[in-house]
Amino acid sequence: MPRRTGRCTHGGPQRRTSNRWVVAETLDHKSIPSVILDGRYRRHFANLGRASIATSAAHARHLTPLVRRCADNRRTEHELLPLPSGSVLRLTADPIFGPSQNVFGVNLSAGPPTDTPTPPPTIGAIEWDVLTARATISPDFRTLLDISEAQLDSPTTVPNLISHFDRWDDRTGFLALFDLTNPAGTWIGTATTQFTGKQRHNLHIVAKRIHGHRLIRALVCDISPTDPPPPPDPIYAALRRAPITPGHALGIIDLHNGLIHEWIADEPFAHWRNSTPQLHPDDIPVVATARTRLLSKTSTTTITARIRFDRASRWILVQAVCTRITDDDRPQALIDVTFSR
Repeated sequence: MPRRTGRCTHGGPQRRTSNRWVVAETLDHKSIPSVILDGRYRRHFANLGRASIATSAAHARHLTPLVRRCADNRRTEHELLPLPSGSVLRLTADPIFGPSQNVFGVNLSAGPPTDTPTPPPTIGAIEWDVLTARATISPDFRTLLDISEAQLDSPTTVPNLISHFDRWDDRTGFLALFDLTNPAGTWIGTATTQFTGKQRHNLHIVAKRIHGHRLIRALVCDISPTDPPPPPDPIYAALRRAPITPGHALGIIDLHNGLIHEWIADEPFAHWRNSTPQLHPDDIPVVATARTRLLSKTSTTTITARIRFDRASRWILVQAVCTRITDDDRPQALIDVTFSR
């Protein structure tokens, strides 16, 4: 989990309607919905019954059933609740669709029935296939960042997605979601955009590994109006502008799950950033042995293996010099890739 938290982590829940809206996640329909945004405040999978739009404990009990009904019916739902004053409180639940048109979350707003409901914030959504590590993104994700399909493919790889941001905190915690054994169940982090000539955005990202499926789902919320983007990470900038020896490509790989999450290359390797190579079956043990050596704190090892990008393509023989670069509980390695001769 990221060490830096928002204002939401300080103090107890406040029962008032001034915020007028909250965002609840329904990423795993078998789990209890929880709060990820309460007005301007970030929440870390907080109890929906204690959301600030609930004016009483009796009203709070209506929130989870309303969210579930909205998610199940995939449409806007309303509920009218009496107040002690004799007036009525209207709760409105608007679905947040993921890329597969499942409901990944719900925007909840509260107010008098005579008022126009507060416009819900735009929330983007991402879904990763754990085995391929490719992500499908929702149309609202593109709207949120004002980017086109030409700027970010869907589905897309982890290094291609991360390359569109100049910060991604914390990355190692995010990578733990992709572990095949003992994966992290949830992750909360932030990312900031680096689109040239456009306003930078600070994004609150909440992700969950879906039980019983090979999926990771995430909601992406723009918190820039209340939490301006921090400066770009200079290490990211330096790495992505590092001079590359002709005929070489550089990547960073997570040694626990073998996921390449950074890719720096010119042609002929540049397009590999948004490609998922297949290893030749006979070379899978070679790569596994190399990862084991690096995990045992061997500093450098060399792999020669055959890869291809689809079944119709020929096998390509490549060589990768792998150098362990971190020794913490989530070790990473730098790989220098060339065509083998």
